[in-house]
Amino acid sequence: MEGKKLKWPLVGNEHITEYLEQCIAHNNIGGSYIFYGPPDLGKSTAAVYFAQTLLCQNYDKEGTELPCRTCPSCRYFSGKKNAEENAVSTGETHGDCHIIRKEDDKKNISVELVREFIRILGLSSFLGEHKVGIIRDAECLSLEASNALLKTLEEPKRKVVIILVTSYLDALPQTIVSRSQILRFHPVKTDIIYDYLISAHKASRGEAKKFSRLSLGRPALAVKFLEDEEWRERYRKRVEVFLKFFRQDINERFAAVEDLIGKKAAGMEAAGTVASILSAWQGVIRDFMLIQLGFNNLTRNEDRSGEYIALRSIVTRDKIINLNRVIGRGEEYLRANVNPKLVLEDIAVSI
Repeated sequence: MEGKKLKWPLVGNEHITEYLEQCIAHNNIGGSYIFYGPPDLGKSTAAVYFAQTLLCQNYDKEGTELPCRTCPSCRYFSGKKNAEENAVSTGETHGDCHIIRKEDDKKNISVELVREFIRILGLSSFLGEHKVGIIRDAECLSLEASNALLKTLEEPKRKVVIILVTSYLDALPQTIVSRSQILRFHPVKTDIIYDYLISAHKASRGEAKKFSRLSLGRPALAVKFLEDEEWRERYRKRVEVFLKFFRQDINERFAAVEDLIGKKAAGMEAAGTVASILSAWQGVIRDFMLIQLGFNNLTRNEDRSGEYIALRSIVTRDKIINLNRVIGRGEEYLRANVNPKLVLEDIAVSI
C-alpha cells in the first residue's frame, strides 16, 4: 500500500484520508476511532469505506489496489447483488462488519444493542482477519451501553476495529474518548463543493453556486439541496418563519412554531425536525453577523440579503450574540430530551 491512493468517496477532508492511508500502508490500525464533525460531511461513508478496505480479502497482497472491489467481501459493500443471497448491502449484513445506530423511535442506543454488537465482534472472522464495528449516532449511547463498550475498549482484541461516528464529541464519556483516536472532520471549502456539484452531480453553475453556499461546507447537504425539492421548500419556510419573528408579537410567533412542527409534535421524530430547524436558524444568525461586519458576499442565504438589510436596525449585534447563545442552548435542550416544541418557543420568546 505504500505510496498508493485509495479512491475515497469523500469530498474534502484529505487530512482524514491521508492519515488512514498511512495507517493501512504501515499496517498500524488502531483498535478504536472516533469520526467527529458536523453532520453531512461523509463521516459514516468514510467509516464504511475504511471497513471495506480492512476487510478486503486482498488486504495483505503486495501491489494490489485496495479495496479490490472484486473479492466476495468487497462485493458486499459495492452495491452489487450477491449471487447467493440476492441482496444489496452497505455493510450491515457483512459477516465481519456490524453497524448499529439509534433507532428512529428510541432515545438512546440501548445496552442490549451494544452487548450484541460486542458479541458479534468477538466471533471469529468469516472472510478474512479483521472484524469492524461501526456505531453511528454514538452520542446517543445510553450510560449502560457506554459502560459495556468501555470494557471492550479497555481490553481490545487483535484485528478488531471499532469506529464511533458522532457530531457531538462532548456527549461521549471521556473514558471512551481517551481510549480512541479522534479524527476531526471539518467543513469543506465552498469552491470544492461547487466543483463537486458540477462534476459529480451535473449541476448548473448557478445551482452549484447557490447550493454550495447554502450547505455551509457540508457536501451531502449541498446534494440534498440540489436533488430534493421538498427539502428545499421546507428549508425556505423555516428561514422565512424566523425572519418574520422580528416583526411579530409573541402570539404570532407561537402560532408560527406550531405551524412548523404541528400541534402534537413529540418524540424523536419531532426532535430531529427541530434540530434541522435550529440549523437553518443558525445560518440566518450567521448571515446577520456577516452583514453587520460588511461581508455581504459570504452570506448563506444570498437571496435574503434585502430582508437582512431591512432588519439591520432591529437585529443589532447584541441581539445576534444573544440569539446565537439561545439557539445553542436549544441544541443542548434537545440532547437532554426537552420537549422539542418548548425548545422553539424558548427561542421565539427571546427574539
